[in-house]
Amino acid sequence: MKRRMLIVLLLLASFLFVGCGEITNNGGSTNTTTNSNVSGKTEDIEIEDDIVASTFSLVNESGVAITPTNKVYAITSGGVYKASGKLEEGQIYVNASGEEVEIELDGVSISSSSVSPIFIKDCSKITIKIKKDTTNYIYDNRKTDYSKTTDDTIGTSAIYVANGDLKVSGKGTVVITSLYNSGIHGKDNVTIKNCTILIKAMNNGIKGNDKVTIEENPTIGIVCGNNGIKTSNSDKGSSAQHGYIYINGGTITINSYGDAIDAAYAVEIGSGTDSEGNTYTPVIDIYTNKYSSYTLVDSSDSNSNLSRVSLIETGGPSHPGGPGGPGGGFGGGGFGGGSSAEKADDSAKGIKANEAINITAGDIFIYTYDDAIHTNNDKLDTGVSASASINISGGNITIKASDDGIHADGTLTITGGEVNVAESHEGLEGNIINIQGGKIVVIGSDDGVNASKAINISGGVLDVTVSPNGDTDGIDSNGTITISGGITIARGPNSEMMAPIDSDGSMKMTGGTLIVIGYAPRKLSASGVTKTSSSNGLSSGTHTVTIGSQTITYNNSYTYKGACTVYGSATATVN
Repeated sequence: MKRRMLIVLLLLASFLFVGCGEITNNGGSTNTTTNSNVSGKTEDIEIEDDIVASTFSLVNESGVAITPTNKVYAITSGGVYKASGKLEEGQIYVNASGEEVEIELDGVSISSSSVSPIFIKDCSKITIKIKKDTTNYIYDNRKTDYSKTTDDTIGTSAIYVANGDLKVSGKGTVVITSLYNSGIHGKDNVTIKNCTILIKAMNNGIKGNDKVTIEENPTIGIVCGNNGIKTSNSDKGSSAQHGYIYINGGTITINSYGDAIDAAYAVEIGSGTDSEGNTYTPVIDIYTNKYSSYTLVDSSDSNSNLSRVSLIETGGPSHPGGPGGPGGGFGGGGFGGGSSAEKADDSAKGIKANEAINITAGDIFIYTYDDAIHTNNDKLDTGVSASASINISGGNITIKASDDGIHADGTLTITGGEVNVAESHEGLEGNIINIQGGKIVVIGSDDGVNASKAINISGGVLDVTVSPNGDTDGIDSNGTITISGGITIARGPNSEMMAPIDSDGSMKMTGGTLIVIGYAPRKLSASGVTKTSSSNGLSSGTHTVTIGSQTITYNNSYTYKGACTVYGSATATVN
């Protein structure tokens, strides 16, 4: 239900962005624009919404109104302020060095075509509180590149914080539109808590240079032309490492042309607890590039004053099946074999970081025109190379990716949770891959699981499918493979040149259960296990393997040649 509600909210938010002709928004009024999405041209835009008050006011906690200068409402001292009403071609400007400021949005519409509608030049902490049961609108209607401006009163996003930590909280809704740059940008830390935020931005949705934290139970919908949620600084701060993205709760849907979640240092996704002991677990839906609901087109109009590109709605795919996603159960689904990876020219990954991605909880669906989960071992701002690790210990993750499902330049470790790579080029890829627990289903058009140095399987269930018609391996290591526990099911192509499980170095098994469907591994050294070979278990459909009191059920999407070979604790029966 949460997913469906968020999709509806996103559709409502989309009506507030640039479109063709007349568009009805969620206030029931009309936006009129002569913009052509095909050419990328943007003409003048008339904006209406459901804020009907003609007078805008900004008052302090004593009820004293701030007097504007040329429609700029300046806050120069700390305290609590309340904003209401409609402000066209105006700005809230904060310059209160070293002080804390809170601004409550109580049914506002703030728009500007020349500056950031809300611009915080300097304060120690700024809180934007969205009043309960109100809907608020922030429109950054600038249409030219101002991102490198030296004017310190302009700002470079709809809500922009040049110095100070930003928190957006409350129980109301804020709809943010940015026609050229980002929705929310804080040069330091950005925290989103509880409120509903709907963002449509040509550049990034939410950017905190040092850190972004999403906690408790916000609803966030982002449609953007670059990254959905981003950090950019991986330096070591005076008190903490910069570059983290923390997601500890909330319902989040991201439709991004670039990366959906992009951390300069690390991404941490898991459950969080509030001060009253309530626990929140995130629900995240991600769609990137051509798989998102929106894409970008180049401007073909030389007279256009929009120097970038325009967002157009393409009616992209919806979530394929609720929590857990498609393909449920082991060995479900199928995918073509042996093709080259297809992906975006620019990065369009689902969850990306340099140092680490750690997932301990969450219901996550990722549909990407690139890798779904990815770490780079690039150099950090500290001058050292990132470790590029991925660690999954919990959660329910479903992936559909045109390239790799999960790719770690360093070490990929799975100790728990459920991972369903329903579509991929290579399902799991890393320098070293450790499978220690969890339930993992992998379907790949190339190798299902591939490592450059080592694959170590000591627990959990790993079920790998590749097409019988491709020149691919089910499980492939350029180094070694070691199996000491767990259940491993590996299928391979109908070619003796390839294999369900293959390594360039040693392949050793000392425990666990290995079911090989297709041609038997040539290098496997099995110590202390019993080998059973059967002509059963090769056809498409459901099969069972019984070893003593243990019964393993698996499903083949294809029919394979060779044999079903079981390595386990005793002689196996295959049906």
